Amino acid sequence: MQREWPEGAAADQDEARARYGHDMGEARGAVREVLRADLCDAHLGLGLTALVAVAVGYFRGLRSGAVVPAVSLALFCVLLAGRFAAGARGRDLVRRSYLLTFGWAQWF
Repeated sequence: MQREWPEGAAADQDEARARYGHDMGEARGAVREVLRADLCDAHLGLGLTALVAVAVGYFRGLRSGAVVPAVSLALFCVLLAGRFAAGARGRDLVRRSYLLTFGWAQWF
């Protein structure tokens, strides 16, 4: 099957692939920029998680209140192991896992 390129039959396929790769890289970079969280957002997320844990513990009981930080801790540990497997080490490992766990607060 013959592919039709926007430039016509005389199109350079390698150049088209390079242009596609460049465009995909720019699109991924834009998505990363939108989803990027900083430490202030993560601290806010940690504070909100603690606030929810206290509220749930007050209204539903101590065991129910302990579920919220337990789930957050489990998520942090899973992300820590995943980032470690990806090659992150030291402070960068803990920082990235912390941002991934609690950085959701940037949307509040």
